[in-house]
Amino acid sequence: MPLGSIFPLCSVCSVFLRSPRAVAKPALRVIGGIVGLMVLGLGAMPVLAIPEAEAIKKLEAVVVYVVVSAEGQPAFVVDQESPDQLVLPMFMKAERAQQAQETLEADPNTEGSRVVPLSLNIAFERNEKLIQEIRAQDENASLVTPLVPAREDWQKAEEILLAQGIAQDEIARNLTVPVFFSDPPISITPPGTDEAKIALFFNYSQLQQAKQAVPDFDGEDKVVDWRQAINIVIQDEEDRYFFFPTEDAIRIIQAQQEEAQKKEVQE
Repeated sequence: MPLGSIFPLCSVCSVFLRSPRAVAKPALRVIGGIVGLMVLGLGAMPVLAIPEAEAIKKLEAVVVYVVVSAEGQPAFVVDQESPDQLVLPMFMKAERAQQAQETLEADPNTEGSRVVPLSLNIAFERNEKLIQEIRAQDENASLVTPLVPAREDWQKAEEILLAQGIAQDEIARNLTVPVFFSDPPISITPPGTDEAKIALFFNYSQLQQAKQAVPDFDGEDKVVDWRQAINIVIQDEEDRYFFFPTEDAIRIIQAQQEEAQKKEVQE
């Protein structure tokens, strides 16, 4: 099934192209335990305070990259120890996806592969369809879709957790893709809404920018694994949290808008 090359223009991304106005709010309540998303095979979903579809929709602000063939088919990696298990990495940074593509291009049979950006919620939806198609062809086959973090963000997260006294082996075991916030957290009122929401950041640099936007703000940097961040969002009955659009998502949307403006001028 082709993954395609279209990155949908999400309403959340497009409204954050200018600097947000941030305000400090009461401390973030972190819900313990890491329970993964069913679509990734990470365990059963917890009881939802908000609808599952609404929770997953919030991930439209996060861009990931996958490698596809010249025909647009997913470029699976086969686990040599488990040949029935296919792996489709989803990279948080284009650079890491491009490195994977270069490795793939070493095989002349895979010429023409390319890196495709997708919003994370769309990637989950398509992965679920892929799983169904794969199992329909071979009931013994399985698909794993790991998220591959940006190195700089993972290293910053490790620094924060080590400073909190978390053991390094525990960090390596439990931390995949970090999500950052501050204590007290920062709330941002999205344009077009009247209510500020607590921002969760996939990029450490964006958290720092948000902190600088708040006068005399002296919050402490905090981090959780993205799976725990999802659980925070879906278990909050007041729906107080949102994922701030990632740096790459904003750049892609900006490029799309600039291209659209050029076409309008030409017409």
